[in-house]
Amino acid sequence: MAFHFTLNGVLRLRESLEQAELQRLQFIAGAVALAHAEVESVENDIHSARRRTFDAVAAAGLTGAELHFEMEREAALNALRSQLLKKRADLEQKRKEQQARYVQARMQREILSNLYERQLADYELDQSRRAQQRIDELFLIRRASSATK
Repeated sequence: MAFHFTLNGVLRLRESLEQAELQRLQFIAGAVALAHAEVESVENDIHSARRRTFDAVAAAGLTGAELHFEMEREAALNALRSQLLKKRADLEQKRKEQQARYVQARMQREILSNLYERQLADYELDQSRRAQQRIDELFLIRRASSATK
């Protein structure tokens, strides 16, 4: 009699659900990393613009219109930075929520995996005992038949 795990279909379902939650988590983590890179890029642009403005003022000076333009550009970059920081914070929150869903799915799968492993171990122990019992019976039969001769 071969081993048969009665909850095998449920175990496969839990494994596929865990895999799906992991893929969602990886997707969101990638989006968080991309948002982080975007924020960093905008911050670098802000610093570069400030440096260029400072260098231009120190070298030859700027007209009022040029200075106003630079200030508007920096304000726009700061607004973009604020939007990206909010987007990153939202994505980070989604990542935390998805992490919790993944952990829950993993725990549910592990419960079934542990049950499977325990049932398999019980089955193997039972098979081992039955095999030993057959060996013992054969030994007793041979011993009894050799004693009657």
